[in-house]
Amino acid sequence: MAKAEWTIWWIKRDFRLSDNPALSRGLSHGGMVLPVFILEPSALSAPETSARHVDAQLQAFRYLRRELRRAGAEAVLLHGEVIALLTRLHDQIGFSNLVSHEEVGTQRTYQRDIAVNTWCKKNSVKWVEDRQTGVFRRLRDRNRRAELWSEWTAAGPLPAIPERQLSRVNVPESVMKLWPAPKRRYNACDYEVKDCSILPGGISRVMQPVSEIHAKRVLDEFLHRRAIDYAGGISSPNTAFRAGSRLSVHLAWGTITGRQVYHALQQRQAELADKTDVESKQFKKSLRAFQARLHWRDHFMQRLESAPDMENHSLNPAYDDLTFSDNRRHLHAWINGTTGFPFVDACLRCAAGSGFLNFRMRCLITSLACHSLRLDWRDILWPMAQWWTDYEPGIHVAQMQMQAGVVGINTLRVYSPAKQMLDQDPNAQFVKRWVPELATHTAEAIYQHHEEPLRDYPSPLVDWRESSKAMRGEYFAIKRLDTTQLMTKKVLAEHGSRKPTSTPRRKKAGATQKTRTKSKAKR
Repeated sequence: MAKAEWTIWWIKRDFRLSDNPALSRGLSHGGMVLPVFILEPSALSAPETSARHVDAQLQAFRYLRRELRRAGAEAVLLHGEVIALLTRLHDQIGFSNLVSHEEVGTQRTYQRDIAVNTWCKKNSVKWVEDRQTGVFRRLRDRNRRAELWSEWTAAGPLPAIPERQLSRVNVPESVMKLWPAPKRRYNACDYEVKDCSILPGGISRVMQPVSEIHAKRVLDEFLHRRAIDYAGGISSPNTAFRAGSRLSVHLAWGTITGRQVYHALQQRQAELADKTDVESKQFKKSLRAFQARLHWRDHFMQRLESAPDMENHSLNPAYDDLTFSDNRRHLHAWINGTTGFPFVDACLRCAAGSGFLNFRMRCLITSLACHSLRLDWRDILWPMAQWWTDYEPGIHVAQMQMQAGVVGINTLRVYSPAKQMLDQDPNAQFVKRWVPELATHTAEAIYQHHEEPLRDYPSPLVDWRESSKAMRGEYFAIKRLDTTQLMTKKVLAEHGSRKPTSTPRRKKAGATQKTRTKSKAKR
């Protein structure tokens, strides 16, 4: 076929047919569209990648390909580096257009995209990256972000693509020869993924299914059933698996978009608007809280988009002067959930075992690592990323820095493992599930572990009170410096949050929750 008749749809984190700006643009060119998902060796060997991530992508790709086949279309999976494969595709079928979404990623994807852009210019290929989140490239004025986000989100999802148009999404026979479809089911371990034995059998059996179909089901179930428990249930790991939206994995891999979620949320809020019964009031309260977090998600991703080297340097360079430890024993214990803090170890093992942990508990394990064990946040950045089925670089890197305290514009939160257990797992239900060697101990004994050692369980690696006190002292000594305050003002101007124009006024997160004051919880 003639060169101009083909457009390449480079599938990255957009495994869906609905509300897909890249696919819609590709079809608008009028010719044939070749959907290509590429497993890059450089990505498979990257420090943040685990078999869990690859398996999530392969699941999403299989479902996407199945839906395309129902419309008489096809998609292809290729294995190799992007530039080399684009060159081969260009030589074999010729194409003048490349479409994809704007990816907010690490330095690896950032540098790769620069190379792709250079290749496209050299080969007279027009590459268009379309926005699929409320994150804005080359944003000059942070004060405009809230307005832009509100406009982008309120615009709603793109119209559904007619099935007759999808028939133009296909793969020529010559391309299939590049990477013939294997006769058996795709498996993450087939692609030389490092750490493929992260769990027995490679992948956790409790991992969420990842596909556009499952995303829509999860969204509907959440908005009409589970959301009622959201406001009061997302802090405890005992309830968060059900009370949370569980949409993060789908947003991360693009099996659903934030605009689709926001649009469905508004419809649900409209259904409840005039209802005054107790259940409806609780639903409305929870949905308001969830709406706020949809905005926060894009806000944190914007930080990595605006400062793509965040994985290497603190957003506020003043806090690069914090003293960290290179204690490999502490790092090993933290990664393996053997720190001697039962509730923390349960959270760490849950993360490694299920691919999910609620937000507050992610804060807790980061705090223990950075504020008590004094591990450098960069040393735990990628080991933690490997756990998450919902790994989103913009969220992960930004939250890691925020919880470590190296952004400087937020209140430093040093989480007490004992207080968190008392608040979120008072009966040690969660601890006993994930730290089975403690199953025969009482909740009181587990809580008092620092005073009375537990059989077959290690003592705490550090004295939490003393180590955290020392860290806070050093942190606030840096914070009080005039140079630090100047840097903090600059960070606030460039990366601070702004209230979205369409979001109702809200109380600060946690303002309605009573803080426990039991003396034991201060331990």
